[in-house]
Amino acid sequence: MDVLVKHSPCLCGDADVSNVVTLDDAVYDINYIFKGGPAPWPLEAGDANCDHTVNIADVVYIINHVFKGGPEPCCP
Repeated sequence: MDVLVKHSPCLCGDADVSNVVTLDDAVYDINYIFKGGPAPWPLEAGDANCDHTVNIADVVYIINHVFKGGPEPCCP
């Protein structure tokens, strides 16, 4: 499920609004995408890779950031 988003001020990648990007944010996005869990609020917070959608690519981006030192989640 891809959901189009329009960016607003938030901590990008912080889907669970804990003010830090962790594995919990990837899990939050997974629950939203695949299990009908609550959407990140604002929705843009779940868009870690700035492609204006919340999808599995954001989960991979967060995992790469947290475990492999990948780039910070981006904001436009």
